Amino acid sequence: MPASIDVERFNHATLNVRDLPASIAFYTQVLGFHTTARPAFDFEGAWLYRAGLGMMLHLIVDPNFNPPRDKIESRKSHLAFRVTDVDAAKEHLHRAGVPFVEKLLPTHGYRQLFFHDPSGNVLELGEWPDPEVLAQLK
Repeated sequence: MPASIDVERFNHATLNVRDLPASIAFYTQVLGFHTTARPAFDFEGAWLYRAGLGMMLHLIVDPNFNPPRDKIESRKSHLAFRVTDVDAAKEHLHRAGVPFVEKLLPTHGYRQLFFHDPSGNVLELGEWPDPEVLAQLK
């Protein structure tokens, strides 16, 4: 097998959304992102950035996007971010009126919070260490 592609670092994740203004408000007010310049595409969307993440979040409007929202499913596609203080994150989500499910990562014991954005995308906040540390665990 030939050598793998030399991937350097994560650049962005893309999420489909139904309501762009509500999604921008959620990601900026609840998770601390800010909007940044976006190319003049012929479709509606936004590019968001938060210092220190090493990635951007691209939102693309899809009026037909309709993921199931009856329960928060942590075993489906989701986007996860590390937080330094899960208790503070829980309080912030409570104040913002965002329902969440708290779980404990088996074996490792790290707490995780799962919740929906306004379009139904599943997000996770967790207290785990850097991926480089997790990759070394046996």
